[in-house]
Amino acid sequence: MALLQALTELAKPKMRCGTLRMVLASLVAAASEGIGFALLVPLLSSLDPGAIDGPGIPFANQFDLPALLALFIALIAVRAVAEYWRAISVQDLSHALVDGLRMKAVRSLLGARWRWLAGLEEGEAEGLLASDIDRCAYAVQMLAGLVRLVLALLALMAAAAMISLPAAFVAIAGGVVAYLLFAPVRRRARAIGEDLSTRHEAVHARISRMTRGLRVIKSFEKEDEEAALLETGFRGLRHTERAYVGSSALAQGVLQIGGATLAAIAIWAAMERLAIPLPAVLALAAIFVRALPLIGQLQASAQGWAYAAPAFENAGKFIAAAEAHREPAVQMNAPRLGSSLSLKGVKVDFPDRDGALEGVDLDIQVNTMVVLCGVSGSGKSTLADICSGLTEPDAGTIAVDGEVLNALVLRSWRSRTAYVQQETVLFGGSVRDNLLFADPSADDERLWNALQESNAGFVARLPGGLDCQVGASGRELSGGERQRIALARALLRSPDLIILDEATSALDPESENAIAQALRAMTSRRTVLAIAHRGLLPEMADHIVRLERGRVAVS
Repeated sequence: MALLQALTELAKPKMRCGTLRMVLASLVAAASEGIGFALLVPLLSSLDPGAIDGPGIPFANQFDLPALLALFIALIAVRAVAEYWRAISVQDLSHALVDGLRMKAVRSLLGARWRWLAGLEEGEAEGLLASDIDRCAYAVQMLAGLVRLVLALLALMAAAAMISLPAAFVAIAGGVVAYLLFAPVRRRARAIGEDLSTRHEAVHARISRMTRGLRVIKSFEKEDEEAALLETGFRGLRHTERAYVGSSALAQGVLQIGGATLAAIAIWAAMERLAIPLPAVLALAAIFVRALPLIGQLQASAQGWAYAAPAFENAGKFIAAAEAHREPAVQMNAPRLGSSLSLKGVKVDFPDRDGALEGVDLDIQVNTMVVLCGVSGSGKSTLADICSGLTEPDAGTIAVDGEVLNALVLRSWRSRTAYVQQETVLFGGSVRDNLLFADPSADDERLWNALQESNAGFVARLPGGLDCQVGASGRELSGGERQRIALARALLRSPDLIILDEATSALDPESENAIAQALRAMTSRRTVLAIAHRGLLPEMADHIVRLERGRVAVS
């Protein structure tokens, strides 16, 4: 299955030319090497003209020694050029495949519905994009190696057949038997590759969890424990990789011993049983000596492919799952919020987690502040996702001024909303960089207006003002400062509806008051939907909606 996926990718129009170039270069390199070995017979025979009368020896007396040597050098040059182009082609193919596959995964990820994205395992997407797809490049290199080695061995066997058909038959039969005998080794390599994918996902999940929770880890003095858990993950990963290397090395050793024995038998048979002249025997010996490491490399490439192939399958499954949950490509314009946002009988099912909604009816009037309350798992965030257009209801409708928002307008409706979550997301860079993420065309006047509206005037007092560096994830700023910049960024979208998910729950009283006052002032021209258990926002709300087990309890 993985092989079929790889061949399908390589046969795509963008990569077809590179694939053909790689195969052609491999063919030319193999043919020139095979012809070069066949030339050894007349080269050796030219040293003793009386030895060329035996049957089955080609090229006898056709060239003098200088011509043979010149031809031999020319073949070596042709092979060197062909190998150069083959190596470049393999690298280009590998990069094109991996970059194309990674971007396909990225676009599938970004285009998927939020409900599917929210259900991904921690580190799953990161592990695929950073690890599995890189292993696909290794798989392509192994596949290209298989093509090169098969062609090279075929060329060598063709040269051997020109010299002695029986000796070539013995060598081919032995090589096929050896390859078949190593099938269990290749199956073990595949099992190791599947185990490696699982371990990579676990390590990436652990790293993602650690980097996101550094503050909690340090505050709970869990540094040593987290380091130990990560070390255990790395140890398991290295153990799996070591198992693969050991399996490969053992297979190579056994193959070399068996190949050497087979070559010795073939040379003995050529001299003692087939009575082949010495120049031909020496040429056959050179061919067998050359073929022996190639057979070893063929086994190693096949084993490497088996090891890396699961990465192709993982990437294919991930992309297929994301594509199955893709949002509609065709989008229609959503209406502006003029009077009300209405939910009728909205139902959302989550079989494996809390947060479901059961027949929610709700009317949010324009230019008001509505606060959602309720215990954890009562469906507040799900209701906010419905109102923002991130999630479609399984049943019921959401309508703007009476116009139902179906799947074809949800993305457009998101452009009319802005979402500020509890865990503020700021990017490394300056305040300006973070604000321009919402609207790259915004000038300084608009940026300052948004900051003023969100009560973030403190930015003027920062070193550099708009150009002040906020640090990784905004760590140079306080929680309240980060949240107000995030609010200003949301306002730059000029939203009809602004949604805040516990945006003030972890702030100090001063910051909470600044944001609450800003939100209250916004209702003169915007509609605000906020999730808040307690504090100033419920006190300032025009309407409080309490959810219990996915239903509106008090409204």
